[in-house]
Amino acid sequence: CCSKVICEGCDYANQMRQQEAKLEQTCLFCRHPSPDTDADVNRNRMKRIEANDPAAICMMGFILSDEGDYQGAFDYFTKAAELVNSADAHYKLSLLYYEGKGVEKDTKKAIYHSEEAAIGGHLFARHNLGCIEDNNGRKDRAVKHYIIAASLGF
Repeated sequence: CCSKVICEGCDYANQMRQQEAKLEQTCLFCRHPSPDTDADVNRNRMKRIEANDPAAICMMGFILSDEGDYQGAFDYFTKAAELVNSADAHYKLSLLYYEGKGVEKDTKKAIYHSEEAAIGGHLFARHNLGCIEDNNGRKDRAVKHYIIAASLGF
């Protein structure tokens, strides 16, 4: 389907509405029937990737990262970050650079992508920036990052 991401509560409410009314299970956004098989899911995802859908591109990065294909994940996360400045993509890029997975380890690039993700509202990136500042002896800056991360739900 369209690969839009919605909160679990909205997804649950839609599923309950469809079950109570005995409706076919469809996507909340595009109203296409839910895919029946993993092959259908993958086919839909690839269609969305070909259409430059940043959510689908980022999802493919997550899948490849989970499978250990860090270079492939890096390529997808980079594309998602370039397309819409995705906070999730920037966060994952920061981890890849920090850990040297799929790319050469580069702390400066890791911090850059953490900052981009934090600006985009990514709470784990914000917390990680607090840890970096704390380790560098800048306690006042670290506390600010920690407070923002906590206010975002960390």
